Amino acid sequence: MIRNPLEWVSEALVTVTTIPVLAMMVHVTLDVVLKYTVNTPIQGTLEVTAYYYMVAIVVLPMGFVELTRQSIAVELFYQMMSPRMQVAVVGFVLLLSAIGYGGVAWISWPDAIKAFERKEIVMGAVRVYIWPARFLLPCAMMLAAAVCLMLFARLLFKPRARAELTAVHTADIDHGAD
Repeated sequence: MIRNPLEWVSEALVTVTTIPVLAMMVHVTLDVVLKYTVNTPIQGTLEVTAYYYMVAIVVLPMGFVELTRQSIAVELFYQMMSPRMQVAVVGFVLLLSAIGYGGVAWISWPDAIKAFERKEIVMGAVRVYIWPARFLLPCAMMLAAAVCLMLFARLLFKPRARAELTAVHTADIDHGAD
């Protein structure tokens, strides 16, 4: 099956997200070890963790979360609705999500441009350039918005996709041995 570019990028970013996760683990662990063994912590660890690692870990997988429909959902009344109403609800949620993600991208893009123009830094024990990280949020949110719009189009025009998008996904909970 041929994947479209939105699917490919969303899936690739989940894999790419392992890099900041691993880098943060090594960086923070090394910082703690050096701090308590030779009293020499790594300067800028807090800034790099807050402005790079954490932001990347949170926003890069958003397109994949929407693609796989794994965002938080409360299905209290959804299961009692007719199939046609379920399609309407899923469509409404996809459009609302696309508007929300697009709005965040729209609002954060000018801030990223300003940060780039100023070559934004944060001053701590060392100078850390943070302007590149400012582009993660608008780019990831625009991808998530595009994924929501793609899913909405599938909901409207592909009956098989409609069935998949409206299916209730229940968590399998292991209650231990019987």
